[in-house]
Amino acid sequence: MNKNALKPLSEAEFSELDDLLLHHVDADDAMTLDMLDGFLHAIAIGPTTIHPAKWLPFALGLDGSGPPKTSMAVLNRVMDLAMRHYNGIITGLQSTQPEMTPTWAAQEYEGQTYDTAEGWAYGFIEGMQMCADDWQPMLDTADGAAWFRPIALLGQDDFSPDQDELTKTPAQRAKITQEIPPAVLEMYLYWLPHREAMHEQEVANTSKPKVGRNDPCPCGSGKKFKKCCGAGDALH
Repeated sequence: MNKNALKPLSEAEFSELDDLLLHHVDADDAMTLDMLDGFLHAIAIGPTTIHPAKWLPFALGLDGSGPPKTSMAVLNRVMDLAMRHYNGIITGLQSTQPEMTPTWAAQEYEGQTYDTAEGWAYGFIEGMQMCADDWQPMLDTADGAAWFRPIALLGQDDFSPDQDELTKTPAQRAKITQEIPPAVLEMYLYWLPHREAMHEQEVANTSKPKVGRNDPCPCGSGKKFKKCCGAGDALH
């Protein structure tokens, strides 16, 4: 693995990624930095490992309908920074004391600065939608629904009848925003045993010894593999 891929982003690189996403990625559906951060957190903690070849184009608004309008140099730089940020999120979660340092937006209102996770929450939900059915067992539990609630209040339209009343002011939205980090860490711990079990199964599958065509068939028939199970449609 490229050692640079595991190097955390510096503040300058975060600013660079923010600028590239806002001003240089020529795609209507490209995410902003706070959306991307939420999206990557969902990919990192969720029940299913999703290959970057699937989520990176989605995050950058590349739908495959035609050649990208953005230069390859810009796309390669954005993808490099996004992958490093994703790896940094995973590193924080896998530390002795799991932690997350989300990238919120900030809003100025009547002389006060408030954190707001509306874009972040929208991105997180988009990440969940990459494997929505796999997330459902958690959402069907009382704990899972409670963990998801602050994210849904800020990032999902028509989530609950009291949503507008609860998110009316910047102060209300900032309060809900602060509920998100502990909720995400609980989600991470919820899915961790499942992800570890899936990883072990993948390792077991890739570690199985390969049978040569001239080796004895592992079914015990005494025939060579190529004339038994390796023949394709043999029945025995």
